[in-house]
Amino acid sequence: MTDEEGNQLIISGPPQAPFDTNICLQELLLTTLRKHNVKSIAQVEVETSRELTYGHLIRECLSVVQGLKAEGVGEGTVMAVISFNSQEAHVITLAGFFLGATMTPIDPSLTPDEISYLLEMVNPMIVYTEGGKTLRKTEAALANLSFEPLLIVSGKQKHPYTSFQALLQPTDPEFRPTINDPEEHISFILFTSGTTGLPKGVQLTNSYLINLLNAAHNKMELTSLLTSPLFWLTGVKILFTGLFGGWKMVFVRGPVKENVVLSTIQNYKVNVWSTSPTALQGILVSPYKNAYDLSSLMIVYVAGACLGADSTLKMQKEIFRNRTPILQAYGMTEIGIVSVTTLSYNKPGSCGILRPGYSCKIESLENGEPLGPEMQGEICIKGPYLMKGYINNPEATAAVYDEDDWFHTGDIGYYDEDCFLYVVDRLKDLIKYKSYQIAPTELENVLKTHPAVGDVAVFGMPHPIDGDHAIAFVAAVRTVSETELLEFVAERVSPNKQLRGGIRFVEFIPHTATGKPKRRALRAQLIAEMQNSKGTPRSWKMAQKLAIRAKKKPPNELLQSHVKWRSS
Repeated sequence: MTDEEGNQLIISGPPQAPFDTNICLQELLLTTLRKHNVKSIAQVEVETSRELTYGHLIRECLSVVQGLKAEGVGEGTVMAVISFNSQEAHVITLAGFFLGATMTPIDPSLTPDEISYLLEMVNPMIVYTEGGKTLRKTEAALANLSFEPLLIVSGKQKHPYTSFQALLQPTDPEFRPTINDPEEHISFILFTSGTTGLPKGVQLTNSYLINLLNAAHNKMELTSLLTSPLFWLTGVKILFTGLFGGWKMVFVRGPVKENVVLSTIQNYKVNVWSTSPTALQGILVSPYKNAYDLSSLMIVYVAGACLGADSTLKMQKEIFRNRTPILQAYGMTEIGIVSVTTLSYNKPGSCGILRPGYSCKIESLENGEPLGPEMQGEICIKGPYLMKGYINNPEATAAVYDEDDWFHTGDIGYYDEDCFLYVVDRLKDLIKYKSYQIAPTELENVLKTHPAVGDVAVFGMPHPIDGDHAIAFVAAVRTVSETELLEFVAERVSPNKQLRGGIRFVEFIPHTATGKPKRRALRAQLIAEMQNSKGTPRSWKMAQKLAIRAKKKPPNELLQSHVKWRSS
C-alpha cells in the first residue's frame, strides 16, 4: 500500500516461517530440558547463592507436578503465583505449565485490595505465595474473595496452609505433557492496564508463546541475568528463552540497587542482560558505574520503553565503554515483541525492524489515514499470533481493534525510509513509573472518595530518572491540605503508585466533550509553567516522606533533579 507519491504506507517484516500450530509447547520444553546436561547450572539465586542444575530442576518440577496433580490441577486450571523471582516460584510455574494450567503471575508489591481485584478477575483454584510480608498481603487479599482457593506457601515461616515442600512427591518418569488444543490453549494470563482504566487480564496462547520465543533455539553456553519478574512479559520470555537454550540463569528476587546488578554481572560473568531504560539510567548516574568489570556482557537488550539516540550512545560509552551494544525492542503484552534491533540492523534510538509476520502502519491522529515515512501518528499492528483477548472483557478487547483487525497500540511513533520503527510518545494516558504502569483513572477514583475532592485529573510528569511521576490536579469542595490528600492516597495504593509529583489545587478541571479530563492539555500547561518557575516543590518533599514510610524510598537523584516548579 502506497500513497500518490509512492511512499510505503504499510511496512512488514519478513515472511514468517510456518510452524505446526498443533505443537505442544509444554512437551517441547520438557523434552528440551531432558536433553540438557544434567550437571549444568540452570539457575542461580543471587541473594542466597543457591544453585540448581538442570538435573535438579527437572526432578523438582516433575515432583511438584505430582503434588499438583494430587490437588486436582490439570488442563485449564488457573493458578496464581504471587511472588518475585525465586526458585520455588519458577518451579511451581513450570510444573503448572507442564500440567496445562493457566499460570497467572501477580505483583506482590500491590496492596491486598489490588491483589484481590486481580484474583477475582481470574478465579484461580490454586494460589502460591512466599512467607513474610507477601503472605500477610495474600491472606488479606484472600479474605476479600467470593471463593476459597487452595493457598500454597514456601519458606520456613509457620502457617496453617499447604507448604511448598508438601507438593514434592515421587516423580513419574513416564510423565508427558498433553494439551487437547495447543493452538487455542491459554498458557498465561498477564495483567496490564491496557490503554485506559483498571488492569486487564491478557490471555496468551501456546501459539503466542511459540511466536514470542522462537522456541527452536540452538544450544549456547551463555549466562543470562534475569531482573524482570514473571508478572512482566519480559520475565516470561527471558526465563523460557534461557531454559530452551540451556543457559545459566542468574536472577535476583526483587527490585535491587544498581551496585547489586553491577556486582552480579561482574561476579557471574553475565553475557546477556535484558532490562529497562530506567534501570540503565539509574546506573548511568550511579557512583558505582565504574567500580565493576562489565566486559563479559555481549549484549544488553532494552524493552518496556524506548531510549533516544543520544541516551543510547551515552550509556554505551559511559557504562559499557563502547564494548557492549544496547539493542532495543518494541512490543506490549497484548501483541508480543513486534520489532527488534540486531547487531546487523541497528540504529541508535530506533526499536529496530519488524519481526517476521508483523505489519505496521502509522495512523494519523487527526483523520485516521495511514501516514508515510518520518510522519508521526499512532502505531497500529497486525500479526499472526496476538493475544486471545482480555479475560471476561470482550468490550475492552473489541475497543483495541478496528474494523480491519489492526491493533491500536496507543503509542505515537514513526518509521524511516529504511523501515526502522521509532516510538516517541504515548497517546494513551498511562503513567510509566520506572517499569510500572499506572492507570490515572485508578488514582482519580481513589481521590474522588475523599469528601473534600470535587473533581480530579491525574497524569504523569517527566522525571529524569524514574520515567514519570504521577501528579494530581484537584478541584476541592472544601479546605483540605496537600499533606492530607497525599497521605489518603498513600494508604490506599501500592508504593509504586504514589503521587510522587504531588498535588496542585485548581478551581476547575477542563473536560472533553465526552467527559474525560483533558490530561494532555494540563500536562503541557504545567510543563510550560515549570520551565519558568523557581523553587523545589513541597509535594516532592512530602512524597519522599510517604515513600520512606512505605519502605520504598525514591533514589537520591530525586532531590538532585534539575526540574523545578512553583509550589502550589
